[in-house]
Amino acid sequence: MERPGQLPHSRIAQGHGNIAFAWLAGPTDRYGHGVLGDGLEASRLVVETVDGKRLHVDLPHTRVFEDLEPRLADVTGDDNDDILVVESDTRSGASLSVYSIVDGRLVRIAATPFIGQANRWLNPVGAGDFDGDGNPDIALVATPHIGGKLRLYHVKGATLTLFAEYSGVSTHRIGSTELGLGRVVSARPRDRLLVPNQARRAMMLLEWSPDGWQEIARVALPGNLGFSLVPLDAGRWRFRSESGKYFEIQLKP
Repeated sequence: MERPGQLPHSRIAQGHGNIAFAWLAGPTDRYGHGVLGDGLEASRLVVETVDGKRLHVDLPHTRVFEDLEPRLADVTGDDNDDILVVESDTRSGASLSVYSIVDGRLVRIAATPFIGQANRWLNPVGAGDFDGDGNPDIALVATPHIGGKLRLYHVKGATLTLFAEYSGVSTHRIGSTELGLGRVVSARPRDRLLVPNQARRAMMLLEWSPDGWQEIARVALPGNLGFSLVPLDAGRWRFRSESGKYFEIQLKP
């Protein structure tokens, strides 16, 4: 069900802690990048708490939420939902921001640096324990259309610290509203990442360790990946090529 002021083509996120729902609202054309299919972006982030309170934050006129779906995850370790969302500046491009409810207010508690140039975007992949220390980390792909850099960040207070990078990844096609072309895969001792290569013609299962990146598996695709990966069961994923054909892959334990 659409929420008040919801951004067209956007999706509502459902929480598992203190937040019941989160969505992007306040459509505006003040940025005009259009990487997600049209010239509209969100100027407002809204959450509805489990006790029915509605909170929001509005961005200054030089910024937008260049995203279609807030991602809810506990990345601060307090058993409450945090919100991962792409926030873009008219001069400096995109940043990944983390919002939380603090003292009854919705506030930004941490963020990556802005990419540094207007019309440069990033696509979050999700949260997981990618270094095996028991604490949540964040994965994203910076400039997925230009060299695509998979980046991993530690979450420490108000700081997101980059600790690993892997080039040659793309989790988005320009103009598409499909953002889930990469996924976090639960594993031990470290969570892994299932992502397409830059051409979106192969899927890679990647794991980071202190010794560097390891490509656990790679499979060629019969067409360019164009739609989000849908989890099925026991490590099985379904996806579609740009031509609309369905495929499945199975990750062996």
